Amino acid sequence: MQASPVIDPVDSDLAEVAAPPLLSIAGVKVLAAWLISLALHACALGAMLLIVFPFASHDRSDELPVVHAQVVGDIDARGVNPSETADYSPPSRTTQLGEMGRFTPNPTAAVGPTGAPLGTTDPLAALRGGGTTKTPGMSVIGIGPGGGEGGGDAARYGLTVGGGAGPEFFGLGGSAPGVRSIVYVVDRSGSMIDTFNHVRAELKRSISALRRSQKFHVIFFNSGEPLENPPAKLVNAIEANKEQFFEFLAGVTPMGSTRPERALRRALALEPDLLYLLSDGITFDPDLPRKLDDWNRSRRTKIYTIAYLDEGGRRLLEAIARENGGEFKFVSDDDLP
Repeated sequence: MQASPVIDPVDSDLAEVAAPPLLSIAGVKVLAAWLISLALHACALGAMLLIVFPFASHDRSDELPVVHAQVVGDIDARGVNPSETADYSPPSRTTQLGEMGRFTPNPTAAVGPTGAPLGTTDPLAALRGGGTTKTPGMSVIGIGPGGGEGGGDAARYGLTVGGGAGPEFFGLGGSAPGVRSIVYVVDRSGSMIDTFNHVRAELKRSISALRRSQKFHVIFFNSGEPLENPPAKLVNAIEANKEQFFEFLAGVTPMGSTRPERALRRALALEPDLLYLLSDGITFDPDLPRKLDDWNRSRRTKIYTIAYLDEGGRRLLEAIARENGGEFKFVSDDDLP
């Protein structure tokens, strides 16, 4: 039997030290490779986020634009009853933005008492004065032209853009468009007593036809102090003010002589767009045109004159109208109903 070789412990230790650490070097290389790979992937991911994120879409469909509106003009007692309007439904995103070059109507918009959508279905229709559903008692700044009997939506409810036909009094004044304020200066002297009811009826007809966007005032004259319609100033031609004037008119009685100077001076101090002067003109002051020249020096107010059933003051009234940018008319018995 062969004996096993004897190994010297010292030689064994030297052999282990001299052997190269093959497993440790391989592990380090693998770990380094993984670290490098992770670093490269992290850099690539960061680069992608920096490039893509600024262009990512953000869904803000839950946000709606805030619209501010201002209600102006006089609101009649017959204004909108909140119970008469439907509940408001938020418009869709398509309706908010519309299509390029075309307006998309909103089928879910609030509706008026008649069931028609409030407002216009065409963004340019408001500027043309058409295509809108009228909202009783209110108007929005800058929408709708005046014109015609109703004066358009805005004129009907407190605003005008441009002007339609002017007011009429005994058929005079319709050729003066864009009139916003009118003062009637009317003779109530004793010589008018037999026919004053015709004047009363024409005043009522003329003022009834005024638009809500217009203002009016009436001053009666004789030889005494002018008699003014309360509250003695220009007021909006809404139904309440018209009715107040009609009640006042019923109590006006002709008496005294004819002296229009104080009434005319008071009327011109209000600076209306148009002034009607009606009189039989029997005892007019011949110096009246010169006084009117001083009181209406800027010619801001156009004066329309009416010789009522008597041509005695015709020439003077014609001169007043001619010099103050107005027109003259003689009303004869044939013109009365």
